[in-house]
Amino acid sequence: MAYELTVVHNHMKIVIFANTSWHVFNYRRGLIQFLQKDEHEVSVFAPSDDYVDKLVQLGVKHYTLPLTQRGINPFQEIYSCVRLLRLLRIIRPDIVLTFTVKCNLYAGICRNFVRFEQIANVSGLGEAFDRRGPLNYIISLLYKFAMAKSKRVFFQNNEDMQTIIKGGLVPEHLCRCVPGSGVDLDSYCPAPSLQRNTVRRFFMFGRMVPKKGYDLFMKVAKKIHLNNKHHAEFWIMGMVDNSRKESKALLEQILSLQKQGIVKYLPPSDDVLQVLRQVDVVVLPSKYNEGVPRSLLEAMACGKPIITTDWKGCRDTVDDGINGYLINVDDCNALEHYVLKLTLVSEEQLERMGRMSRRKAEAQFDENQILDAYRDEICT
Repeated sequence: MAYELTVVHNHMKIVIFANTSWHVFNYRRGLIQFLQKDEHEVSVFAPSDDYVDKLVQLGVKHYTLPLTQRGINPFQEIYSCVRLLRLLRIIRPDIVLTFTVKCNLYAGICRNFVRFEQIANVSGLGEAFDRRGPLNYIISLLYKFAMAKSKRVFFQNNEDMQTIIKGGLVPEHLCRCVPGSGVDLDSYCPAPSLQRNTVRRFFMFGRMVPKKGYDLFMKVAKKIHLNNKHHAEFWIMGMVDNSRKESKALLEQILSLQKQGIVKYLPPSDDVLQVLRQVDVVVLPSKYNEGVPRSLLEAMACGKPIITTDWKGCRDTVDDGINGYLINVDDCNALEHYVLKLTLVSEEQLERMGRMSRRKAEAQFDENQILDAYRDEICT
């Protein structure tokens, strides 16, 4: 049963709830500005980090909510839910827009105690769905309990949506597939004048999670580095996930390879556009359980050929042989093959593949499609 909205001249109180303020600023800034243009009052619930001030400068109200990204301590999780419930009772929003698994589920639980409508966005099913076990069982039960009465549940790839529907976790009529998180095609665009590099630069960037395939990228870099005939550079820009010990270990491996001259490491930056314009090809040999990788959307918008895995979400960004190449998961030999192939192709062929990436981004992944989807749901 849908709750009635408290609306005055169609202006609503809307809360955006995510697991980091960084996520909201970097991935949902366009959504915030879009909602503000429609004169909605926008608040953000998220843990405090370096991006709180930037969100406040956008004109939103920020409410700090303690939330661990991967924690499973029951007392800590209950505390987060209680804090969320208190904030919802204070703000009394009309609609809550949620992102990431915990936020989707916890808001759905709170909806049993506070009246609001929820639009959830499933940006990947997360690691709980990688294999069967107690955590998978608990998360599945929570999906059934928390999300069955959502106003809408957005999925970023069709495979995730079908998994949830076929598992009977969310009714099919509530589900809708959208093209990833979308990309701002005005902000992310090819360089006005194409810079020609003396070597081919292959670039991988994003959160330092092992399942994203950093190990394969580094293996290929080491193998090609041994053969000086191939003029290739391997750049990595990665953000350490402090909730994962393996993420810190991954950074140490990368820094070790940098000392050997095998890779070039770039610290995390909000201005990845300037780096994208300096490289030739973007690589993501991922098997991580996410929606559509943001790094690939930004690469496409900037007119870069892509090498990625034939894996859900990733495969949505590549027409094989047209704007890039697909490889099987964990196939190091295939990755090396296509890296070498793109090292040797002509500038004209590389540019042609880049143009096809940009066209695909314009046709399928324009952020405006996502914003229109939210407007459709909010206004109905």
